[in-house]
Amino acid sequence: MRNPAFAITVPAPLARPRRPLEVGAIVATAAALIRDEAHLGSLALEDVAGWCAEVGGVDPRLEHAALRHARRVIVIDLLVADLIANVRARLTAAGELLPALIARGGVPRVIAMLGLDDVDPPDGAITASLPPRIARFYWQRLRAYVAWSAAVRWP
Repeated sequence: MRNPAFAITVPAPLARPRRPLEVGAIVATAAALIRDEAHLGSLALEDVAGWCAEVGGVDPRLEHAALRHARRVIVIDLLVADLIANVRARLTAAGELLPALIARGGVPRVIAMLGLDDVDPPDGAITASLPPRIARFYWQRLRAYVAWSAAVRWP
């Protein structure tokens, strides 16, 4: 006879299976925030300073100047499409862990983490004639700032 005090219990699954509606609703909200931040978002020095403080960036004035220039040389719609596609891919990859991620308030962190990606700009994303490493710098900086700004505004 088994001792009930030593019985092993198997916990119920932590999360229900991911439903496409959840991913779609989250991506729609993220997309709206990303679009707003990319097109209309503030590039106020104090906002850039907040980003620098959180991500360990350099002098906020230098970052501010780089971000202002990046907005002039990057096709914003391609940046937005890239970020939205990455949000969708990461949430889909979460699979059955998505409900736990949502419950813990992790969606803004997923969005903010997009800024850590080491990515090249897609073809046609840069409107100026720049050396590849400079184009990449501007692409990554603006991508990171827009992702962080959208994450900060997450409802």
